[in-house]
Amino acid sequence: MFFNLVKPKGCANGDARLNGLSRVIALLTMVLAADLTQAEWIDPLDSPALQTMRAHESLLLDVTRAGNRIVSVGSYGHIVFSDDNGMSWRQSDVPVSVTLTAVHFSGDRYGWAVGHDGVILHSSDAGRSWEKQFDGFAANDAIVRAAKANLAKAEDALVAASDSGNDLRIENAEMAEEAASFAVQDAEYDQNTGSTKPFLDVWFYDANRGFAVGAYGMFFQTLDGGKNWEDVSSRLPNPDRLHLNAITNVGPTSLAIVGEMGLLLRSDDLGQTWVTQDSPYDGSLFGMVDSGDLQLLFGLRGHVFRSKDDGITWVELTTGSEQTLLGGVVGNGEALLVGNAGSVVVFNEKLMAPRSIILGGRKASSSVVETNDGHFIIVGEAGVKILDASGELMDLNISMATGEE
Repeated sequence: MFFNLVKPKGCANGDARLNGLSRVIALLTMVLAADLTQAEWIDPLDSPALQTMRAHESLLLDVTRAGNRIVSVGSYGHIVFSDDNGMSWRQSDVPVSVTLTAVHFSGDRYGWAVGHDGVILHSSDAGRSWEKQFDGFAANDAIVRAAKANLAKAEDALVAASDSGNDLRIENAEMAEEAASFAVQDAEYDQNTGSTKPFLDVWFYDANRGFAVGAYGMFFQTLDGGKNWEDVSSRLPNPDRLHLNAITNVGPTSLAIVGEMGLLLRSDDLGQTWVTQDSPYDGSLFGMVDSGDLQLLFGLRGHVFRSKDDGITWVELTTGSEQTLLGGVVGNGEALLVGNAGSVVVFNEKLMAPRSIILGGRKASSSVVETNDGHFIIVGEAGVKILDASGELMDLNISMATGEE
């Protein structure tokens, strides 16, 4: 709000009017300050998700399977699940109300969901209820500890290099020590800022071993089902801290991470060591799906790439769409990808005849999963929708279930 406090020309009582207005402004300021103090802000990390009969219609960002159950996560901490191929849904008990970006299950019962403010949730009952394992405050603390440990190693290496008298070794050690020092400063700055960085994806090998990836190069590992999470971002060749958008398996012990600026990383030892792969694209990549003998990589402006050698080499496919693709599923020789503006791209079994569909309403979809009856559940801006086997939207009465489960 703007007040003109200039004394009006020719107004004899201008000073009195100014003083009176100043008192009013001061009084309003005190009242507003008192109201703000009384209406204490509650951190969404400490505020349970509200129960609503329209949770299945809210913004949902990921969907996956927990055995025969379908589980989806999204805005306001909403987690919904369905046991009838997506026709009816129930809302889970969730201890936070931050936006959740990804969900993954290892087997039928054990699942993990990640999201904004660095939150990681865990379920041991197939997604019916969830508990918080980790958040951005703990993540910041872990990153600071790891950065300081790396700095100590770099300082020791610099001392050893100096003792060697080798100029090239000294120069490299000095650069490494400087980079480690900057990393500590960045980590401490983030620690003071708060729990601001989101996790963007999560993947588990079994009920104990898993990874979470996120913005600004966040990369965490657990070896005990999420009871403890460790910052292992130093394993990645990602000095610019590019966003890590997705992680998935591309073989029995091989993993892939995709991210912004065409980032494509690969590990062949379950995430212990990583190398940079030649990327087929220099724009952001948002996902990779794998069916065992076929992988699809997708991202901005409808770009899709195919691999038949566990992601070693890639061939670009024509999609007929320039809409950004955000999620996909592949299996039984067919693939279906979803993305912005209602975009759906369907490939036949030989991946030679893609068909581009624009769904009515042109709402973005971010994830898709196949149901037991051969249909596809997609989630996004419009909540839950169901497509038939050809990728066309089905006119169904999708609802929230009432009563006891």
